[in-house]
Amino acid sequence: MAHMIDNSKGFNAFVEIKTDRPAWHGLGEIFTEPLTTRQALERGGLDYTVLKLPNIHCLPNGEELISEDSFFTVRTDVNKVLGSRLGKDYEVLQNIEALNVVDEILQSGKASIETAGAIHEGRKAFICLKVNQPIIVSPNDVVNQYVLIATSHDGSMAITATPTNVRVVCNNTLSAALRGAKGAIKIRHTARANERLQEAAKVLNLISRNTEINGENYNAMKNIAITKEDLMNYFGNIFCTPAEISELQAGKRMSEALSTRKINIIQDVANFAARGVGQSEALNGKDGLNMWYAYNAVTGYVTRKKYSSVDDRANSMLFGSAAATIQDAGVLALAPEKIQPLHKTNLKGLNLN
Repeated sequence: MAHMIDNSKGFNAFVEIKTDRPAWHGLGEIFTEPLTTRQALERGGLDYTVLKLPNIHCLPNGEELISEDSFFTVRTDVNKVLGSRLGKDYEVLQNIEALNVVDEILQSGKASIETAGAIHEGRKAFICLKVNQPIIVSPNDVVNQYVLIATSHDGSMAITATPTNVRVVCNNTLSAALRGAKGAIKIRHTARANERLQEAAKVLNLISRNTEINGENYNAMKNIAITKEDLMNYFGNIFCTPAEISELQAGKRMSEALSTRKINIIQDVANFAARGVGQSEALNGKDGLNMWYAYNAVTGYVTRKKYSSVDDRANSMLFGSAAATIQDAGVLALAPEKIQPLHKTNLKGLNLN
């Protein structure tokens, strides 16, 4: 399949609550009513069973040797191996066990399930929660908050809660781990109700802390006034390597210091800054350039650039290179004094129209 959503049972292992902007292009079943964790897993086909079994080695003489310290995981409903070379201490958790902390969060009333799914043949399962408290940058500029809670069956990750934010006016994915805020946290599995509450409290504290701090961060960006020259220097700092920046500062032409692809990327970001969705709402007045405007030009470009598939885009935005670029752009937008100026002759080669 072109996307990573599991289709082992003949249908897409994905459910979502209907919204104005459907996630993942409606690859799974869409519901209009709120779902519990169990409902999301059952209706999305995520209630499969995973077993941990010892690896068996075939010896040259035809005998079979059962390993005592090397194991694999298998999904029993479709007989697919999910993980191999796992240690004897690796603990198998069924999806309902690993994600049961979600119900404790739902009961707090601070978040609701928006999507749930399995990817890579069921190796990873996740539930995405939408936080009920948005961040207000201005009356016409609102940022929605989400927390992705995920687990794996191949040993690639622990149960993890990852916050991410989305700017409503343009659907840009923003960093949720800026100055003073927290990024991904690990969640400890426990069957005891009181301990589950403690793990849920960790996620709720993450949400509460990030709501306040990122509200301050985003508004701080909007209050940092910049010039067109500052804007282009910022783009260059985000997308150029230190060596490339040094060459540009020394007066080398962009065509000499940068590849054509790199020049095109920076120009595309400049184009989005000038004409992209949501950019006018980021301005202070008609022409008031600021770091919030600059930051969203980068996130808008990264969010909309061409990816090989819908899922490659989502994976890159949450865990891969796109997430790293968005993070770097946010950090630098909050510390404009660290932006290294490029040679002015190079700035003339870029247009902000």
